[in-house]
Amino acid sequence: MRTRNPQREVSRWRRLRPVVFMAALAIVPAFGQQLEDRSTEHKSFAGVTELILDNVTGAIEVSGSTGGSVEVDIEKTLRARTQDRMALAKKEVVLSETQQGGLVRLVVDGPFRCGNGTCFHGGQVYEFEYNFKVKVPRNINLDLRTVNHSHILVQGTSGEFKVSNVNGGIDMVDVEGSGSVHTVNGPVKVTFARNPSGATSFKSVNGTLDVSFRNGLNADVKMKTMNGGMYTDFPVSPMPIAASQPEHRDGKFLYRTHGMTGARIGSGGTELTFETLNGEVLIKNREK
Repeated sequence: MRTRNPQREVSRWRRLRPVVFMAALAIVPAFGQQLEDRSTEHKSFAGVTELILDNVTGAIEVSGSTGGSVEVDIEKTLRARTQDRMALAKKEVVLSETQQGGLVRLVVDGPFRCGNGTCFHGGQVYEFEYNFKVKVPRNINLDLRTVNHSHILVQGTSGEFKVSNVNGGIDMVDVEGSGSVHTVNGPVKVTFARNPSGATSFKSVNGTLDVSFRNGLNADVKMKTMNGGMYTDFPVSPMPIAASQPEHRDGKFLYRTHGMTGARIGSGGTELTFETLNGEVLIKNREK
């Protein structure tokens, strides 16, 4: 009768255990691997005076051209862990397209939309990303929006603009017109080819506002930052900030200026607003 040797059994299992562990590790990357579907598309629109481009995840690049149409190149990427999830992504994530006269509206749409905004919940079934490169007539009015993994670049346009981002920066190069340039987590950098003639605002929560104007700027400026400095190389004079409507409290009237600092550049006139929480406010003369 053969007797068991406990020490020999322990030694044998010690030799086998690393092999089993390594086999388990080899399974993990295959299980976690994502499927990816990438596609491209080109769209063209004639007679456009206003473009609304409402993205969710991905970048937007817009450049002014001498052409009379809007030319849109779209790169769409879907990622999912299984074929069924990928099929669901292809079914649910769509680019909604509307043209009404001179207005074109492109909206990345799906179940992640809540009303007019976006709502993301935990446990996403798939991932998606749209990247847009657009050529437009120079005088077009722009309304551009995106949220995640995003950057917005606008070059050489002269129309009115409303540019909004959440998790990414905004760059505008050699633009004209007026409007708003707002983001949450990222810097704002704008260079004007012609000084704005209408009220214009620049805002971020976590980012520097770096805006360059031409010589001869005449503006009434309101500036605010909590953690950063405010600088300009234009000659300025102090300008009082009008308080908001008073609040009636304990029999007294309380007036608030919301922490804004006022300055007048040149003879004043056009209202420019700069507001950030964590970042600097830089108002530059591009000729210097």
